[in-house]
Amino acid sequence: AVDEAIEELGYRPSAMARSLVSRHSGVGGMITSNAHDVFYADVVAGVSSYVNEHSEGIVPLILHGNNNVEEEMLAARRFLELRAEWLMLMGSALTDTTIEGIGRETPTAVIGRWFESDVVDVIVNDDRAGAIMATNHLLDLGHRRIAHITGGGGNGSRTREKYYRRAMEEAGCEPLVVEGTYLQPGGARGAQELLDAPGPPPTAIFAANDLAAIGAMDVFRRAGRVVPDDVSIIGYDDIAWAGLEPIDLTTINQPSRQMGETAARLVGKRRDDSNLRGQQVLLEPKLVVRSSTRAI
Repeated sequence: AVDEAIEELGYRPSAMARSLVSRHSGVGGMITSNAHDVFYADVVAGVSSYVNEHSEGIVPLILHGNNNVEEEMLAARRFLELRAEWLMLMGSALTDTTIEGIGRETPTAVIGRWFESDVVDVIVNDDRAGAIMATNHLLDLGHRRIAHITGGGGNGSRTREKYYRRAMEEAGCEPLVVEGTYLQPGGARGAQELLDAPGPPPTAIFAANDLAAIGAMDVFRRAGRVVPDDVSIIGYDDIAWAGLEPIDLTTINQPSRQMGETAARLVGKRRDDSNLRGQQVLLEPKLVVRSSTRAI
């Protein structure tokens, strides 16, 4: 009779009451370094998808670090005070030591930044392979004056720059690097610097991410340059906007949803078994060719 009454009323047990009895909070914490980074929105979607299917009773919550170490640390403290079941750091600027300290308090995953640890899970895209893939795509199209707009020191940015340089040098070409950021204004500034420099502009650009590539596209188009007839542009991430007209951006696909799902699976396992060690997972990127690059 009690079961029938519960069913008829549509009653659901209180998550707060359950947490008081079980001493589990039911909260899964996610901290992104940048609220405006579209890439991490796809990672969050992957986390949510996995949690909804496999982790009943866990509610994922998001706080933003706003590219500020102190704000990111404050967000982490808040989740630890809430006794979060697990914590995910996306594009974190915290030190390795700080992250491992957090990992000793609750199962923790770091997404988008590589370091070796048996305390936390680390899930990253292979930026070395991705940068070589992007640069070689432009080289294979016949380009030799290929510029790189950096991500301004963001996670993965220096690795992408390093292996762009290596691919250019192995092809006998001179690297041309300008500083940018992972946002459209940073890509636009880098593109303007290339246009203002003496001598012929590059025939191709590898931008550190898609938002920077879109910013560069806008600058070249405003200057009367046609993409890809006058300049080929390739990005990195394959965010949702990249395939939309009139952008149609050639890019390197990072498996963002898979990153989120993998992180959720690993921290869920370590939540259930505290003896498990953290794992490092390296996911493979893919080249996605669209209309923003062409042969010369």
